[in-house]
Amino acid sequence: MADDSYSPLVVGEFGDPKEVSGRLPSSGPELSAFRVELEPETLSSLLRLSLNSGLASSVQSLHAWHRQPNLFPVPLRRALALKMPIRALDEWAAGRTQSLPLSALKGAVIGIDASHYIHQHLHHHTTREPLLIALGGFPFALKGNIERELQIFKNLGIALVFVFNGLDWGKRDQRPQVQAESARAFDQAWELYDQQQADQVVDAFSSAGTLKPEALYRFLQRILHQNGVDFLVAPYSAAAQLSYLAKGPHQLVDAIFGSSEILLYDVDKLITRIDMEPSQFYWITRQACQDELGRLTNDQFVDFALLLGSRYLRTFPLFENPAYPGKTMNIRDALGMFNAAGRSGVALCSQFEEDRRVQDLQYMDRFKRASMTVKHHVFTDIDGKVGSIDPDYAPSDMHELIGQRLPEELYFYLSKGVLGPDVPNYLTSGEVLVSLPLGAEDSEIYRHLVGDLLTPLRTQAICLLSNSLHRFYQTKVINVRTWFDEKSDRSVNLKTLPSIKETIQSWKINSEQFPEGVKKLQAPQGSFKFAVESLKDQDFVSKSFAGKDAPVLSSQGDILANVFWRFLQLRGYVDEKHQLTEWGTCLEQALSVLDPADSLEEHTFIAIELLRMGILSSKDWFSHVSGGPMRGSDEDKTFNTLVSRVACIGKLRHKSIGYSGPLSRQLLYYRSLISAVRETLRDLIEVVLAGLLLSGDADRDRKDWTEMSVKLPFIDDNDCGLGIAVRTYLDDLPHHPEPTAPEARAEVKAKGKEWFQHSDSFTGNLDTAFKLFSAVYKGTQNAGKDFREKKFWEDANKWLADRV
Repeated sequence: MADDSYSPLVVGEFGDPKEVSGRLPSSGPELSAFRVELEPETLSSLLRLSLNSGLASSVQSLHAWHRQPNLFPVPLRRALALKMPIRALDEWAAGRTQSLPLSALKGAVIGIDASHYIHQHLHHHTTREPLLIALGGFPFALKGNIERELQIFKNLGIALVFVFNGLDWGKRDQRPQVQAESARAFDQAWELYDQQQADQVVDAFSSAGTLKPEALYRFLQRILHQNGVDFLVAPYSAAAQLSYLAKGPHQLVDAIFGSSEILLYDVDKLITRIDMEPSQFYWITRQACQDELGRLTNDQFVDFALLLGSRYLRTFPLFENPAYPGKTMNIRDALGMFNAAGRSGVALCSQFEEDRRVQDLQYMDRFKRASMTVKHHVFTDIDGKVGSIDPDYAPSDMHELIGQRLPEELYFYLSKGVLGPDVPNYLTSGEVLVSLPLGAEDSEIYRHLVGDLLTPLRTQAICLLSNSLHRFYQTKVINVRTWFDEKSDRSVNLKTLPSIKETIQSWKINSEQFPEGVKKLQAPQGSFKFAVESLKDQDFVSKSFAGKDAPVLSSQGDILANVFWRFLQLRGYVDEKHQLTEWGTCLEQALSVLDPADSLEEHTFIAIELLRMGILSSKDWFSHVSGGPMRGSDEDKTFNTLVSRVACIGKLRHKSIGYSGPLSRQLLYYRSLISAVRETLRDLIEVVLAGLLLSGDADRDRKDWTEMSVKLPFIDDNDCGLGIAVRTYLDDLPHHPEPTAPEARAEVKAKGKEWFQHSDSFTGNLDTAFKLFSAVYKGTQNAGKDFREKKFWEDANKWLADRV
């Protein structure tokens, strides 16, 4: 029996949103910004047109910086404890930087390592949202913080080029590993929450971990595009690409802002931190680092930095503190071991080759691979060609170090964000590594989803992309490796699969061919609503099969419309005769009740996908953890579970400040199921767009590559905040003698301001969630005969109608 005195434990940030998120000063007098215009045809025009004569003057503007003496060492207030690529070197170098006013960079072009930039936002004490890992999704204040910073750079006349990591490189672990230390900290944080230890919960979750920067790549790319800031996705390492932009034959950036990993390359000076308040930047020279470490040569410095641990190579086992596994020993002690081995990484590995830890990791082989990868690093040059820094001396087996080569056109689409790295990685590496993200439970339902239910979608994406590539890729066997099954290797044999490309290639319809009824549809071409409603017009359906001589698609709207039709056919909403299937009718009916102003189309589509997979239900998957309904009858709890799970697909509308409010471990675990589906759908629809372009079905002489990418759905990850709001509201109603009375509903809704202090509107959020439920309910009542839960959804809808 639930305790009627129960009230949700509210934790989080309670300060003024303006105060918490306002570490950036207000913009000063607006200056003329030096904006980099990236042209899309090739990387050559992309970069040359942007920098031209402005480069010389921007270099001169940095003379003061270049003339600064090496003031060693300089005490430094730590802004954050970095755990980025070269962890030990990052922390050591942080105390040896010099600083200058940010205004010294006026007129310069700064190349920014996007991962480092995101990492600083996720970890800086003024921008970190400690409950993010307990809520899921993206930080509420991140977009506002980034946009304020971009405006400050613009006002100071500083141009920016963000560079993102691209494809994976190097030898990966055979099996994905669960991060045991983070998982333990995560469990302990939940134990504190369940014990009502509100004063300790926030710090506990903050220490348990946060998002990986890669999870926010598309999110940041969209912000940059919307604010007119250019970005480039490197073919592989962002550090290697930034090195070329700064040190290549055509200097394209004046300075680099990133982690110490960039010092592995031939970069003289590195900006390690930028503080908007008090408008300072901190930088370090590679030569000063080498001198401080005993006058290491360039090659010795690279060896030592690699041994300390980076994205290229894990820390040398003997450098790790035996009392705290995973933590590097003092850098001076590590340097002593390195010096004793003749300042050679190979010699140090040989000296301890009998050590079990070194043998288990095959560390010598991995070190040599990492060293060669840095020495012969790959980048995109000013002419858009992808190659090694020294092609005449690069080893013939570079594919063993970096990965299998892809067509130049595909690297270009990667560089513009048209296609993410996931599916190309599957093809080049020959494996799909399925890991357990922090915040997801290692449960049977999660294993079933990512190991079984999502495999057909991944297979479609891999097969479709391979159909447009060399036959070498069309005959590969892709192994699927999961964290939970050490013995079984599932595989996708592309040689035995029929071409997917041919089944959807008839979708190549120009808007000039649309009948009047389709032209009058009140929905944008690049939307699910337009795609399914257009197929209700049988006149259009009969004319929607493009012949081989059909003209290429040119307008952005036409391209996106055909991407959506192709995607819906792959997902089974449209058949090969271009007719809506039973699930297509279900989707069309669900979308028909939506108000475009509520922006729920994408969420509704995901809900229908979850229905098809048997994931959107009230099944008792997570009852062993806290956060479920506690009050009312069994029926009340069952329907509350269903409605709050539907709400989890949506997003809590919240002010630009870290979350404060109740938490739910059950809904967080359910949210991870939604997130896994969303990520897989995004990969698939990106491949549909890339495949259309690779096949020559669209005009490729264009400038809107990134705009098309950001208009595709499934960028925004969902949090479980909206689900918590719905569950809390519905769970409090049974506390009243008449739970469905208008007075009871009004009283509970009034409490929402106390439970969710920074919510835009508690009642507004509830309304959004209930509209989403209504759309999904409409779809269930129009699903095919194979869907056997219509009556259950009908009962749930009646139950909810009395409580809205």
